[in-house]
Amino acid sequence: MSIYKNYLDDSLERLRTVLDDSGTRPILFIGSGLARRYYGSPNWIGLLEKLIELNPIISMPLGFFMQNNANDLPKVASSLVEQYQKYGWEHHHAGLFPKELYDHSYAKSIFLKSQVSQYLDGLMKDFRLEDNLHKEELLRLRSLKPHAIITTNYDNLLETIFEDFKVVIGQQVISKKEATNIGHILKIHGSTSHPEEIIISHEDYEQFEDKLKYLIAKLLTYFMEHPIIFLGYAVNDTNIRNILSDISEIVSGGSDEIVNNIWFIEWKKDEIDPDFRPPSDKSIDLGAGKTIRVNYIAVNSFEEVYTSLYQDSAMGIDSLREFQTNIYNIIKSKTITDLEVDYVNVQNITNEETLTKLIGLQERREEVTTPERVQLLGVGTIADPEQLIAFFPMRISNLANKLGFPFWYPIDQAIKKIKEETNYNIKESNNIYHIDIGIKQPEHRYSKEALDVIRKVLNNESYKVIIDDLATEVAVTREENN
Repeated sequence: MSIYKNYLDDSLERLRTVLDDSGTRPILFIGSGLARRYYGSPNWIGLLEKLIELNPIISMPLGFFMQNNANDLPKVASSLVEQYQKYGWEHHHAGLFPKELYDHSYAKSIFLKSQVSQYLDGLMKDFRLEDNLHKEELLRLRSLKPHAIITTNYDNLLETIFEDFKVVIGQQVISKKEATNIGHILKIHGSTSHPEEIIISHEDYEQFEDKLKYLIAKLLTYFMEHPIIFLGYAVNDTNIRNILSDISEIVSGGSDEIVNNIWFIEWKKDEIDPDFRPPSDKSIDLGAGKTIRVNYIAVNSFEEVYTSLYQDSAMGIDSLREFQTNIYNIIKSKTITDLEVDYVNVQNITNEETLTKLIGLQERREEVTTPERVQLLGVGTIADPEQLIAFFPMRISNLANKLGFPFWYPIDQAIKKIKEETNYNIKESNNIYHIDIGIKQPEHRYSKEALDVIRKVLNNESYKVIIDDLATEVAVTREENN
């Protein structure tokens, strides 16, 4: 096996573990790289070049505008606004732009944004999944059921792929309470379907920055509770740096710590050398002396990444979204007694498996099985799946809740600390603290013993771990607090 293949397998295994540990669906943060790969959409510089080409009254090339605006792309776009307004009005009888755009209620930038929409919609007309060069990759992408998708792209590629997801555009991401519910595509920079919402010029970005704090506040739960998977972005992307800057102090314990639930998957057009091992994490310069370290995977194809992100589900996204809305309406109601709801049954719903059985859906997930009996020191031999669940009742998110944390990241750090201090990783094997009962993908579960030892680590108390394969104990002694 090549060095790169080993790297990719190791990286994807860590990604699957993070997905399982979180106990949630991932959030996909999708950038222009996917549009370039799947239907030939240009990057930002390529889009500006095309806008200049499509306007016959612009006589200077892109380099002229870049030079005049110190290579600031939003300012370059601002320079094109006047040119497009003039072009639109000089030919207002020619039908170059929709008639309604000549209404004085629209800002003068509407002509540039309309041209962006026309151009990208034109490219998308030729997109067909069934005969796309990357059909298999796209089918795997379409099979995913993330909690939500966030994008800075304007095109309608994502709503074409994820047909069951509802689209929320621009300011509605902030104003709509249901925007962070499951099954939404959040187009935070606007959409070709609403050109007036597109963020492209310097003035647009200034207005976006003014409201960014409200957007971050709304998305903060995503960053705290869900794995965040960046696809089609470069790690130095300005838009992402601005967003990460605002959340870094909350999700990151320090510049040297990897934020375990944030992953950058970067597509490389040039073939990756089989004897090359790319980095598994990267530090992102956020400006003002701040950095954030995130997980990183370099790939030539997204196919294996999509396979690793797949989570089987007996329910469709639309059903889950409707159920979440109904439960919210029940909770906010002033009286439950007037609602036609079997409250006892609802009270017993703790996971998707319980829900699917209650409403009569066929459960597709395979029964928990083990290929062989599991021998655990101090416990004996366990073969019955029900015994395994009883002895290992908690996911890492359950450990976090019991120890007073709103999300699982501190527990993961405590497990790493145990490894650093004892050279024993309780997650690498089946033992009295942990077991992996997954079949197609990891499913890590933890015991009461794990809860006890992790509590001591977090409280900076002395503790010991039992290493079952050596039948030995390793003790870590702390100085008692005075």
